[in-house]
Amino acid sequence: MKDKKSNICKEKEGKEKTLSLEERLAKKKINLEDLINTALEMYIPQARLGSKKEMAEKLRKEFKKAFQDINICTLVIAGLYLEKTGKKGLIPGLSGKEYEKDPVHLIADELLGIQIAQYIAGSRALFEFERFDKKKPGILKTLPPIMDDVIGGLIAGVLVKVCS
Repeated sequence: MKDKKSNICKEKEGKEKTLSLEERLAKKKINLEDLINTALEMYIPQARLGSKKEMAEKLRKEFKKAFQDINICTLVIAGLYLEKTGKKGLIPGLSGKEYEKDPVHLIADELLGIQIAQYIAGSRALFEFERFDKKKPGILKTLPPIMDDVIGGLIAGVLVKVCS
């Protein structure tokens, strides 16, 4: 029985490791279309970038590139892990109930979001991240405390990169 249980764990671990970032996000009900639509909510139209439809396609391509970047994947997966840990009340000094309230003294989520945005598009992405963090458009308003900032950083970085 022990060997059978051990194999099941290994299979689950192996399967989890093979999921792409896009698939991992989809398991959390965060899909590419939601990312694009949220970016477009905050997008200030510019003639040189084309129509909204053309902009959506540019965003799609850039998100796909971001999903392949090992550093972006690592930072987002860290956010997914922290989210799970926070919900369980396993962050030292922070109960699960307190975590759900998104306490102001928890800033690690903002730091992750900022780093993702800046990694993708440089220091200008910091300002875009702040806009997303304050307004919480689209999917961001539905996400839990850490993931709203992690995904906000991803969207802000991609939007700035496409617009630059």
